[in-house]
Formats: sequence, structure tokens, C-alpha cells
Amino acid sequence: MEARNLPAFGEQVLVHELQICSDWVGRSISVTGRLDEHDVETCQATLVDPKTQKQLQVDTSLVEPFPAKVGSLFQLIGEVMDNRDKDGAGLVLQARVVRCVDGLDLVMYERALSSQREFMRNRVQR
Repeated sequence: MEARNLPAFGEQVLVHELQICSDWVGRSISVTGRLDEHDVETCQATLVDPKTQKQLQVDTSLVEPFPAKVGSLFQLIGEVMDNRDKDGAGLVLQARVVRCVDGLDLVMYERALSSQREFMRNRVQR
């Protein structure tokens, strides 16, 4: 039976990878980072990559209210939008799923993500 009307899965990416190119616009992603700012009234947040300090703006209107604790590690799933026309902020994630992942070892997470990507590349080449 075919699944219909389900949102796309979130491709796992790192915040600094989104800075490199705008090919992500319109795609569904899963991204992990530290919550740097959160404004519940405007439904805006900023996620920061702890390793590179790169930032990603997040529209939280679909997930409010959520237990946002600035400084905590969060994983978000949503769609990437181009926001340059509005205020010059660049890419914005329209979050539809949010979860706190405090305690996640980011070094191990990045290693696992790298290994998974390598495995998938090798699998496709066969």
C-alpha cells in the first residue's frame, strides 16, 4: 500500500552545510544544533552549529509552544525556505517537528552521519 499525503522525511544535514549552497530550498531536512535565541511572539528562533558557530534561522510557527531552553541541543525537521526577498536573512527552516536532544554526543553523531553517507554512496555505485 502506497503512503499518500505524508510529509517527506528529513534528510540529515549539518547547519554549516546549509551555508554552502541554496540547493536546499524546498527540501525537507533534519538538522541539529544549539538553540541560541527564541521569540515565542514572532515564532522565530536561531539554531547554531556548536562546532562552526554557523547559524540557521528557524520559523517555529508550526511547533509553538515548545519547551525552548536557550543553550539546549535541539533536532528539527522541516522544509527549507529562501527568505532573502523578505529581510535578507537567507535560508530559513520552517520547522514541523522539534525535539530536545541534550546529551547527544555531537562528535559521534557527525562520525555516524559521515559513515552513513559513505555507505549510501557505495551502495548506489554498485
